[in-house]
Amino acid sequence: MQQPVYLATNPEWHWGKQELQITLPGLRVGPAAHPQFSASRLMVALDWRPLLHGQIKLQQIVLDAPMLDGPWKGGGSAGGAALSLPGKMIIRDGTLRWPNVAGHTLSLTAVNGQMLAKGLSQLAGDWHWRGKGGRWHFAVEMAPAPTVFARKVSLQVGTTIDPTLLQVAIPTLQSAAKGVVVPALRVRWQARGQGPAQLRLQALRLNMAQSQLAVQEGALTAGDDLALQVQTLGLNWKTLQGHLAYQITIRRLPRLATRWGLSLPKLTDPNALQRLTSTGAVQLDGPHFQWVVTQGELDDSVWMGKIFGTWRPLAIHVNLSVAQFNLGHYLPAPRPGKAARLPTLPQQWPVTGKIHVTKLLWGKISARDLVIRSTVSKARP
Repeated sequence: MQQPVYLATNPEWHWGKQELQITLPGLRVGPAAHPQFSASRLMVALDWRPLLHGQIKLQQIVLDAPMLDGPWKGGGSAGGAALSLPGKMIIRDGTLRWPNVAGHTLSLTAVNGQMLAKGLSQLAGDWHWRGKGGRWHFAVEMAPAPTVFARKVSLQVGTTIDPTLLQVAIPTLQSAAKGVVVPALRVRWQARGQGPAQLRLQALRLNMAQSQLAVQEGALTAGDDLALQVQTLGLNWKTLQGHLAYQITIRRLPRLATRWGLSLPKLTDPNALQRLTSTGAVQLDGPHFQWVVTQGELDDSVWMGKIFGTWRPLAIHVNLSVAQFNLGHYLPAPRPGKAARLPTLPQQWPVTGKIHVTKLLWGKISARDLVIRSTVSKARP
């Protein structure tokens, strides 16, 4: 395991007619002060006949009070022997701690249940994340067929206030070359006082070995405020390479921003930012990105163009065209006799390029064929 291994006492052996049972009391893997894995008792049952031919066939694994600090840092080896999944694994009062899940530690405690190589598997326990907690339940029906190896995959996560906070349903999981195919996936979540949100994906392909994800079609909705249609998606999250073709509609943007914990500046017109649509494609290539908007609309203003640049260092170049734009919806119009003032840009301004506005309205000011340019800033992030 490439880590220190400790036992409270010597292993216990039981020689049966068809299997060999090994019990490891007080197992601890990793540093003594902070073990990565521990269990008060681990029992392994091995089939006799494959063992005589150099193969390890696990009949059953029983874990009492297992504790795992993920992700696993050590390696694993069976000494060259072929290792198969256990026919049955029983977990009693398990604990999992996984740090840095969206910046916080996710803890699963009081985990109880069993996983079967064939048949219905179920696990349940408590969860704790970002100062909140509740119950969760996972179920899957393992299938013996060579292509479809799992059916009726479901995950339910809830709290005392929201017992159905999150629901995940996958009708079937199919095996593919070095990966998994999910013909259909549905995720639904709804917190108290908020509208339901749903995610639906079709023909999802996942290859963990190559860090690749592909989706043929998908949709994300959040009440009647957000509707995102994904036409194609391909991503390699290790090299940050991928592409996305999309169509999105956002209504009541200020309300949606508040719902997601974001703040927007105070606008002149309280009815502004009520509808934003965009159709286009996004391309990622390591530190480089490119966003092509074939058609977009903000309130009553139609726009299109290209935004590209790099993440590190942050450098954004824009080349946009806007048909008509009423600036009075967002900034107070200048008063007679006073010079018009636009908001001051930050000293570190990584945006360059130009925006062509066919017609600009701002109070009593009207301009045609206006070109707004942003040159290279001396102060870079």
